[in-house]
Amino acid sequence: MNGTALRIAGLIAPLAALTVGPAHADTLSASDIFSQFNAVIFGNFASSSDVEGRTVVGGNLTGGATFDLNPAAAAASSFSSLTVYGNTTYGGNYNINNGGGVTIAGTNNVSFNLNGGGSAYVGGANSGNINLSGGSGNVTVGGTNSGGLSLSYGGSVYVGAGNTGRGISANGNATVAINGSNSANLTLNGGGTVSLNGSNTGTISLNGGSLSYTGSQSGNLNLNGGATATKVSSLNLTAATSTLGSFATTFQTPLTALSTQLNSLAANSAAKSSGGAITFNAAPDASGIAVFGINTSLFTPNSTVTINLEGATSVIINVNVDSCVSSNCSFSLPNSLNFNNPTGYADTVLWNFVNATNLTFPNEFGGSILAPLAGVSNNAPIDGTLVAANYTGNGELHSHPYTGAFPGTVTLSTTGAVPAPEPGSLALIGSGLAGLAAIRRRKTRKTG
Repeated sequence: MNGTALRIAGLIAPLAALTVGPAHADTLSASDIFSQFNAVIFGNFASSSDVEGRTVVGGNLTGGATFDLNPAAAAASSFSSLTVYGNTTYGGNYNINNGGGVTIAGTNNVSFNLNGGGSAYVGGANSGNINLSGGSGNVTVGGTNSGGLSLSYGGSVYVGAGNTGRGISANGNATVAINGSNSANLTLNGGGTVSLNGSNTGTISLNGGSLSYTGSQSGNLNLNGGATATKVSSLNLTAATSTLGSFATTFQTPLTALSTQLNSLAANSAAKSSGGAITFNAAPDASGIAVFGINTSLFTPNSTVTINLEGATSVIINVNVDSCVSSNCSFSLPNSLNFNNPTGYADTVLWNFVNATNLTFPNEFGGSILAPLAGVSNNAPIDGTLVAANYTGNGELHSHPYTGAFPGTVTLSTTGAVPAPEPGSLALIGSGLAGLAAIRRRKTRKTG
């Protein structure tokens, strides 16, 4: 291997590690959170129903669903389409649309299809399948990879420990760096570069490109199209690190405080019940903000809910569960209760369930939900952002970002680390790798 090729191999892993590094500290306001995310779940998220927008989970993820399939008017974010601070478990199948990517701080043993490219980051070990289709992208696994990693249109792969199990495959000009040994299948069909900081006992197939390794070679090497394999004394492969920061600091603590602050606002509007119907008639202040204060007993004897905005641009409905037993404040909306035109006001209304510990939504529900103490379940769509302690879904979450304002007495500002960059930054890194490969090809032609 010539000097240029060795320099390229040494640069691959540091560039791959950049895919999880922060650009700067990120500040999120209340408006930022509700405009960027379709769901913010403090604990565990379990659902097989789709989420139209961006999701962040403080605990573990189970089930199998499609994320970011229709983000509508969601604001741009430095967060991935799906961010999980815990682990992804129980072998579900997930789709990530619109090139938004996935970030898992812990371990992964589920299958992800990234439709449209994007980035995938797993902080710990990966035993699931990660497939990037529809565009170029990057995959980073901080620990051992015993699952399957697949790139359809080139890109880069970084594995922080050994590669075992189902292995790695890539079409297009790809870059693979493994900071450990390989005992699995590794196939690059479109050329590219493999850096292996260890031994190979598996099968490595290259159609063009090059392999550099530091350990012994007792596996199978299929070198086609002028591919080369060279043992080197050392490789500078930099381990990937998580940069997500604290979920509690960025999301849980300030959103819980926000619920308490909103509940302290004086109501300027009233809801009335008559003939089986509940009507919310907004009476906004000069800033266009209407505030309601109700008890859950209002819902029980009625069959319909109508919200009349009356010119309001922001509607905050503080809801008190008044059927608590000790510290258990559970409430299930009646199965017979229907909301008239829930999507017509979904982006204007914020429901604040300040004391609820369990909430069930059997029918379609309009408006964002702030329920920091509650385990939430639904059997029909929720049209708006959901903030909850835990979530068990049997219905979809629809992206209707809250566009209303928060009263001037309410403040929320959090500082957290920026997670893995979204596709724009990753494309720039990919271009750098491609440029290094091009330099190598030009020098090879000149030497020839």
